[in-house]
Order: sequence, then C-alpha cells, then structure tokens
Amino acid sequence: MKDMVQLLTVTTDPAADTPEVMKGYGEAHGLDSHNWTFLTTREGQAEDATRKLSEEYNVRFDPLEGGQQMHGVVTHGIDHGGRFAAKFHGLRFDPLNLVMYVNGLTNNVKRP
Repeated sequence: MKDMVQLLTVTTDPAADTPEVMKGYGEAHGLDSHNWTFLTTREGQAEDATRKLSEEYNVRFDPLEGGQQMHGVVTHGIDHGGRFAAKFHGLRFDPLNLVMYVNGLTNNVKRP
C-alpha cells in the first residue's frame, strides 16, 4: 500500500514548524518521506493558512497562555475522489483499524 497511500501532517503552528523542523520531526519518528508529507506555510502565505485548512476538517483550536494552543488530534481518511471518508480520533486508536480501512480504499472495496 505504500505506493498507493499518501500521508499528510498539517501544522497548526507554522511560525515554529518550519520545513526544517517538520523534516526533523519526521526523521525523529521514523516516518518515511516517500509517502509522508509535512504541510506548513510558504513565505508570503498567511500564518493562519494551515490552521484554517485544519478547521475545514473540524479540528478546533483553543489559544493558551504563552502562545501555546490546545487542539484535537484527528487522522482523516480521504478517498480517491478527494472526499472526506473517515476519522480516527487521538493518538491511541487501534492502528489495525486504519490499516484495514486503507486496505479497503486501495483495493476499491465497496461499502454497503
């Protein structure tokens, strides 16, 4: 499935999460850059661009003191047509559920 699936991490703090920082995060966690992309803002782009993108997928943000933020962690499944297809909440969901879901998408399994 590696060549059939693209994983994307979207920063909500692009001022701190520069491309270099994001690359280091991926390397530190053993994430394969072959199919894992880290999205942050480009020079000249509004600082809240990635936050607004995340909010389109109902990830909410609450500002905290010291410039910190509290937000949910959600893994979204997007199908071949670019449609929102699934949500996996938090960091502790059973990875087997995600693997089975992705397997269904990559093998064109039809839902009832």
